[in-house]
Amino acid sequence: MFMTLLRALFCQTVAFFLTFLAAKNLPIFHYPVVFLLMQSGLATTFSRLLRQPTWWIPIHLLFLPSVFVFFTFALPAWFYLLTVMVLTLIFWGTVRGDVPLFLSSSDVAETVIRLIKKEYAKSFADLGAGVGSVAIPVAHYFPEIHVEAWERAPFPWLICKLRGRFLTNYVATRRNFFNANVKKYDVIFAFLSPLAMPEVSEKLKREMRSGTLFISSSFPAPNWQPENILTLNDRRKTVLFCYRLP
Repeated sequence: MFMTLLRALFCQTVAFFLTFLAAKNLPIFHYPVVFLLMQSGLATTFSRLLRQPTWWIPIHLLFLPSVFVFFTFALPAWFYLLTVMVLTLIFWGTVRGDVPLFLSSSDVAETVIRLIKKEYAKSFADLGAGVGSVAIPVAHYFPEIHVEAWERAPFPWLICKLRGRFLTNYVATRRNFFNANVKKYDVIFAFLSPLAMPEVSEKLKREMRSGTLFISSSFPAPNWQPENILTLNDRRKTVLFCYRLP
């Protein structure tokens, strides 16, 4: 985590220095909007070159403009507190466990549904469900299957719960998914982060029932050979890694 923050600071600092040099020589950069756009764009570019996770993109884009707004306008103190509280409620996983909020595409949900069909599954779990991008479509499509969505970030969990409030086969649980009893599921899905995958992988290999299918979106499980790898045609070109215990 320290190295991740250090890379982010490096991106912001170098971008600001280069934009400052440009502003000294080119009058157009004297305009605050142009200065902020260039600095944010450079910071984001450096972030991608350093292969930071994609969820750093909006942070780099909004960091300096946010600082500018906060220092330029006389905003009341409660506004800063409210902003911090809202961001904490949304990105609780990042604050507590370095698992940010990722949203799965509709293509991912459709592919997971096809895989569940092949498994003749009776139960499904989404570990780190976010706002229910996968769990809700699965519960809608399979009313006979028990679906559990695990999400500990308060605001995404609330959305997840409200979206499925009329589904009798669906439960949204606001707890750490490491407390989940994974033995009772036939298919498990997760869209987490590279930092979380080693611990998740060990838990599942230790506790998962033999024959259970584990689908990891975008991030492979270390020291575990996938039985299948699917590359989707969505905007992100999502890769699904499918694992099973012998």
